[in-house]
Amino acid sequence: MKKIFLFTLICTLLFSCEKYVVNKSDVTLSGKYVISRLDVTNVDQPETRDSLYTLGQKYVNHSLPNPFDSIVINRFYIHFDYSTVRMNWIGVNNSRDIWQYPLPNQPDGFIYYSIFNNNAYNSGYVQFTYLTNGSNKTMTFLIENDGFETLQLKSSGAWFNGKYGEKQVMTLYLSRVGP
Repeated sequence: MKKIFLFTLICTLLFSCEKYVVNKSDVTLSGKYVISRLDVTNVDQPETRDSLYTLGQKYVNHSLPNPFDSIVINRFYIHFDYSTVRMNWIGVNNSRDIWQYPLPNQPDGFIYYSIFNNNAYNSGYVQFTYLTNGSNKTMTFLIENDGFETLQLKSSGAWFNGKYGEKQVMTLYLSRVGP
């Protein structure tokens, strides 16, 4: 009797496992967004306090490439299309949005973004390379939250005072303002 019970228990443990399947997360970045809040967090050797920038405040960091070196909250726009990104909305001309980036001399006139490491457990990273001040700059952001009308992007961080200084991470909170 003990042998039958032990055999049944082992068979149950080995063969009764149910496969757990999770749907892959879908990233839907498409739309025009405005930066509604910006957090700067010091994550490695914090020497300065963390900063929070809200409505009307200006974030300035000349170590970052243009246009991310000077961000005015609620006036800095980013537009993600199916595969391209536009940054720093200037205005409207003939019913068309005018953007600072891509530059007219940008190769083929577009800035393409790619999403990688997207899986069932996180939305992955968005990365794009663009021409600014005569050189190519690459920006990489972790997609922390891809909501219906919001988007939260976190930079990979940088050591602005050398590799032995403090590392700063910038988190952009974006609100959708258009298609």
